[in-house]
Amino acid sequence: MPLLKHQTLVSDDPWVNLEEFGGVTDRSIVLPLAQFLEPSLIAQPKERLGVKLNSDESLDDLMPHLTKLSIVEIHFEALRDGRGFSFARLLRRGGFHGEIRASGAVSRDRLDYLYRNGFDSVLLQDPITAEEAQAAYQEITVHYQADARNDQPIYRQTL
Repeated sequence: MPLLKHQTLVSDDPWVNLEEFGGVTDRSIVLPLAQFLEPSLIAQPKERLGVKLNSDESLDDLMPHLTKLSIVEIHFEALRDGRGFSFARLLRRGGFHGEIRASGAVSRDRLDYLYRNGFDSVLLQDPITAEEAQAAYQEITVHYQADARNDQPIYRQTL
């Protein structure tokens, strides 16, 4: 699966999703939310721990533990499900400065909107070239609304 990080196609992902790997590893791990909330795991070092949040789970359970995490992976179940965008905005408003990653049903046409909502990385299901990724992020050059990257709407910006 191609990984875009900070709008760039990268080949090395330091994160292992424990659901997919299924074993103990010395790499940084991403746990399902329910497993992360077990008391013994909340004490793990911040730089080695991440959480995978599905759109049907509650962000409220995660908010008190944001300082213990380096990454929050938000999994989109379907293209029509937009709750992940709201989760990213709420995480940024809640003070989370770590990496927010989108996974699941995400597509090229949503890359710019994911970035504007606070996502740092995207794990795509379909292949993409570096040129296609750059083009996707640059297709829309003017945004009227404020977003996670620019808190000023266009009429308050100096252009």
